[in-house]
Amino acid sequence: FQASESYSIRVTGRDAADIPLEPAQNVVTIAAESFYRLFGQRAQPFSVHIERALPMSGGLGASAASSVAGALAAARFAKAGPCSDIILQAALDGETAVAGPHLDNIAPCFYGGLTLVQDTEALAVYKIPIQTELWIVLITPPIKIKTMDARQVLRPQLTTAEWTKQMAHCTTLALALARGDTQHIPFGLIDRYAEPSRASLIPGFKIAQEHAIAAGAYGFSLSGSGPTCFAICPTKPVAEAVGRSLLGIFGHKAQMNIVQPRSKGAEVYT
Repeated sequence: FQASESYSIRVTGRDAADIPLEPAQNVVTIAAESFYRLFGQRAQPFSVHIERALPMSGGLGASAASSVAGALAAARFAKAGPCSDIILQAALDGETAVAGPHLDNIAPCFYGGLTLVQDTEALAVYKIPIQTELWIVLITPPIKIKTMDARQVLRPQLTTAEWTKQMAHCTTLALALARGDTQHIPFGLIDRYAEPSRASLIPGFKIAQEHAIAAGAYGFSLSGSGPTCFAICPTKPVAEAVGRSLLGIFGHKAQMNIVQPRSKGAEVYT
């Protein structure tokens, strides 16, 4: 991220050809411009090189990662010092341009680990500790699912009973991870809202879920709007066994990664 005579964006890596090079349409530059405005400093033209590893429309929060990167880079370039709220708001402005105003992906990208977004407008975000070892298998089938399409298949309303059950699963997951209570992680990973509607968009999802759990995973579901799916596992050997099983279902054109939660958030390297 360097000052230059004019705006310039260069993109390499995964899905680079699909990323807009116009500053007004790229979330990195939108977030950077927003940071300058919020910080009260005149924006300067800059050039950006984006090296992508996350798939576009993959359900892994690529736009949020880019938005956080743009806001962080602008903060460093402006020599702003600690200013978390301004960085978060600037990243939110970038994300809003392409995915709507939500901190679901921005918060964990910025802070690291598991986060609870209490209020988007107030930027109220809290970190939740993860007190047990986890290994996560991420597998992205070779298909594309637009976020808008994934949203359209969701049911507009849930009954009171359905909503109550879903909240029980969500809160159980947060509590189980914070306590290191592995016994209740499987219950917490049950998704009665998005998964039933979106699973049909991913051929082989149900059988993949069955195989992942049979191989020892706590649970298997969709990451965001998909098509990326995830399995949470107790150990690396279990995660590797689950990964092999999933590749057998989705094919070797699918991209598979085995990762662990990162407690530290986004960092700037100079």
